[in-house]
Amino acid sequence: MALDGFIELEHGKYITLDLHGMSVQDAYGELIYAINNLDANCGSILVVHGFNLGTTLKNYIRNQFVHSAVVEKINIDAGRTLLKIKK
Repeated sequence: MALDGFIELEHGKYITLDLHGMSVQDAYGELIYAINNLDANCGSILVVHGFNLGTTLKNYIRNQFVHSAVVEKINIDAGRTLLKIKK
């Protein structure tokens, strides 16, 4: 996507975590694993939750997911949210 270069320029290195088709419970587990194992060179996780097949994951990530390492959530577009992680 065209915004991907902008995301790195604006927010630094990140990893992408695709949660399409997962339940909230499975997505939670993947998020926790990704946060706990994030490389020291990366400061963010770009979560691809989608929105075309429903907004459950999108709403969960943006409104309900909480982790002490997440310092900011940035809505990139309708299907992606960037989680800024404290180092």
